[in-house]
Amino acid sequence: MKRPSFLPLSLLLVAWLGAGCASTPTARQYVPADSGNAFLWEVKDSHGGVAYLVGSIHMGKPGALTLPASMEAAFSKAEVLAVEVDTTRTDPTTLQKLVLELGTLPEGQGLSQRLDPTTRELLERTATRLGIAAQGLERLRPWLAGLLLNNLEFEAAGYKQGHGIDRAFLDRAHGLQKQVMELETADGQLRMLAGTPDKLQDLMLRDQLRREQPPAEIVEALTSAWKAGDADGMAALLLEGAKDATYRPVYERVFFERNVQMANKLDTLLAEPRVHLVVVGAGHVVGPEGIVALLQKKGHTVRQLPRDAATP
Repeated sequence: MKRPSFLPLSLLLVAWLGAGCASTPTARQYVPADSGNAFLWEVKDSHGGVAYLVGSIHMGKPGALTLPASMEAAFSKAEVLAVEVDTTRTDPTTLQKLVLELGTLPEGQGLSQRLDPTTRELLERTATRLGIAAQGLERLRPWLAGLLLNNLEFEAAGYKQGHGIDRAFLDRAHGLQKQVMELETADGQLRMLAGTPDKLQDLMLRDQLRREQPPAEIVEALTSAWKAGDADGMAALLLEGAKDATYRPVYERVFFERNVQMANKLDTLLAEPRVHLVVVGAGHVVGPEGIVALLQKKGHTVRQLPRDAATP
C-alpha cells in the first residue's frame, strides 16, 4: 500500500467530502444556473471597511479554471491575501511526520475493529475497487484512511494538488510580494481531524465512501457551478448531506463550526484600513450557514459581483 502522500492542508478537510464534493449517496446530473456572477463577493461594513471573498475549488487539472475579470480586479485592489492555510510555505517533511503521528493507531489496534459494520463493508469495497489491500489500512485511524483513499482515487482520475483557485492566488501574491495571512494553521487543521471523536470519524469516513459519483463527474460539476457563479447549486453539491440527521455532525465539524470562526476573523479584518482578498473553500462560503450568510447577520453589506466587472 502507498504511504499517505503529502497534501496541502487546505485539501485535508476537503478530502472528507470527496475533495469538496457532493456527499449525497445518489448520483445525479447537475445543470448549472448561470448567474452572470463570479464566485466572488464584496463585503462592506458600516464604517467603510471593504474585503472581497472568493469561494475556491481546491483541486483540478491545469488550465481548467481561469480567473474572471472581477477576481483579477479584486486581487489587484487587495493589499493582503487571506487563505485558510498558505500551502506554499508548509514543510512537507514536518507535516508528513505529524500526519503519521496523529493518524496511526497504537500497536495491537486495528481500523476494522473501530468501524461500524456498514463503514467497514464500504471500506473493503472501495479498497478493492482501487486495487489496494484493506489490510494495509489497518494501522490508520479513520480520518487518515479516508484521506489516503480519497487522494488515491482523485489522483487516479488525473486531479492533483496545485491547480486550485487558492493556489493560483498564492503563487501570484508571493510573486508580487503581497502580504499573505492564514485564517487557520496546518497544525490546527490536522489536530482538529485527529481530535474528532471515534464515532464521528466513522461517520466522516462512511459519508465519503458512500459517494457514487466518479471523481471526474464530481469535479466537473463543481467547476461548472464555480464558472456559473451558481451559489445555490454549489451549496446543493457540497452540503446536501447536512440535511440528513445522521450525517449532520460531520458537516458541523468540517464546515459549520469553522465557518463561524472564519466569519469572525473576516469581521475583524473589515475594521482594518487595508483591503483584503479572502480565499476559502467554496463549501464555506455558500448556504444558510456559510460565511456570506454569517456576515450578513453581523450587519455587513454583501453582494456577489459580476464576472466581467473590470473594477470591483
